[in-house]
Amino acid sequence: MSVVDLRVDGVEVEETFAEAFPMYCSRVLITAMNEKWALTAAQVATGFASSIIMSPAEAAVESLASPSETPDNRPGALIQVYHRTLPDLKMQLVSRIGQCVLTCPTTSAFNALLDAKRRMRVGATLSKFGDGFEKRDKVFGRDVWRIPVMEGEFIVEDSFGVAKAIAGGNILILAENVESGLKAAEAAVSAVKNGVRG
Repeated sequence: MSVVDLRVDGVEVEETFAEAFPMYCSRVLITAMNEKWALTAAQVATGFASSIIMSPAEAAVESLASPSETPDNRPGALIQVYHRTLPDLKMQLVSRIGQCVLTCPTTSAFNALLDAKRRMRVGATLSKFGDGFEKRDKVFGRDVWRIPVMEGEFIVEDSFGVAKAIAGGNILILAENVESGLKAAEAAVSAVKNGVRG
């Protein structure tokens, strides 16, 4: 018996349970010269992150951000990264930003949890990639590190916000066959991408 009687286009959506884990979350805004490079960096930085059960983190691209929504007025992409412990979350942010965003042409990385009470000094750790040529600065009203890279500089915010969160969840699609199940899943993903922000 469903907790809430919910039907969408005549299809019953049964609310029964969900698997969830207490986690910590951080949110990163990646900007670049154009949307292609912002999204490329975001997709690479969130790879191998489907489940905390066997992946080193849970992570995903949240959405694209228009230049009017970013500190440097460039196209951007928002990602979320989750982990069970604060030290592991910091290491995941350092690894993913350092290996996947810093190495992507024209990118910058900014904190996107502005109201978080707890922060981690991810940018300060990444500044060591500058080999002594990095510079601390204040741009766009944010404390950042400027790290020299081959095409210019990589700007990364000094610290990133952290919030308590929950990760995990289940969506079961019961279908007559694989084809109809995949069609339903693809339609659901499209609806979420096109109709839900955040």
